[in-house]
Amino acid sequence: MEHTRQNRTRIALLLTGVASAIFSLLPTHGAESPARTTAPRPVITGERPLSPKVLILSFDPVIESEGGRRLSQVCGWNDPLKLAEEYAKDLNEVSAGFVAFRIVKTIIADEYPVKTDGFLYTDETYMKCFREWKGWHEPDGVDYKAVIEKHNLARLVEKREIAEVWMFGAPYFGYRESTMAGKGAYFCNSSPVEGVNCSRIFIIMGFNYERGVGEMLEDFGHRTESIMRRVYGSWEHNDKHAWNRFTLYDKVAPGKAACGNVHFAPNSVSDYDWGNKAFVWSTCDDWLNYPHLTGKKRLVNCSEWGNGDIREYHKWWLRHLPRAPGRTDGKLNNWWKYVVDFNSYRESR
Repeated sequence: MEHTRQNRTRIALLLTGVASAIFSLLPTHGAESPARTTAPRPVITGERPLSPKVLILSFDPVIESEGGRRLSQVCGWNDPLKLAEEYAKDLNEVSAGFVAFRIVKTIIADEYPVKTDGFLYTDETYMKCFREWKGWHEPDGVDYKAVIEKHNLARLVEKREIAEVWMFGAPYFGYRESTMAGKGAYFCNSSPVEGVNCSRIFIIMGFNYERGVGEMLEDFGHRTESIMRRVYGSWEHNDKHAWNRFTLYDKVAPGKAACGNVHFAPNSVSDYDWGNKAFVWSTCDDWLNYPHLTGKKRLVNCSEWGNGDIREYHKWWLRHLPRAPGRTDGKLNNWWKYVVDFNSYRESR
């Protein structure tokens, strides 16, 4: 009798588990629908990983009046080298190990970067602006060509000693989030640097050590958007090509959201609305199987990407970039190659 009772109990528990599993797979339309809170497992392509060589150029002058400490220390900002380490680690993670940036040269410059009109801050003038938080020089923009020439960046790229530059600096140093230089350089979230004698194009990432890794990943995301627009020839809110479809979000394409873009999550209704709790239907998981898309959707909200955290949202978005071997419609299925190894492909040159 006891064995019979135990068997009945086991059967009841088994049926309850099966029913719960089936119920969990059923889509619901209400705002209280549960969302997956862990990211899907990344797809490994088996292709040879990319290991781009990076030069770090950090403008972090020594402030003699503050005991010889660096500007970043005096102002209580982040250590640029630690930021670079975490940034590289995040990109390696979200690319499923496909991209492994290698920092091969580091320059910590005891100087301020020159502005487009030749202006240079001094310790006294910069610290005065910092303490009052006003009086910053205009025009603000840095003279990229002067920086490239002074630090021989084009020569290093030409000789393939480096592939790109991560340039760190303080607020109002005038950096763009990313900019491109070299022969054939094009818009990369900012206008290209003209007149740089280099047969290869290269990107200078502009990072602010007042900010964190989340903002650095946003910069990389905008770089991605610019390059993918170049690859596909356009970027619109329609299903004309894969890049368009990948970046759809519910506000512009009701019921057709995919992964959104750098500013708009699938359910965002405004810029940076990454903490939106409303549920929308999205094909985001499907893009992990690109190019074998099925159109399968599920309900998602901000619990998918860190409930509004800037770093977690950008990691979520980048994690969904296709990275499969081969080509579809003439374009690589591994978009990381375009974003990181752009010199190797006609579409991204």
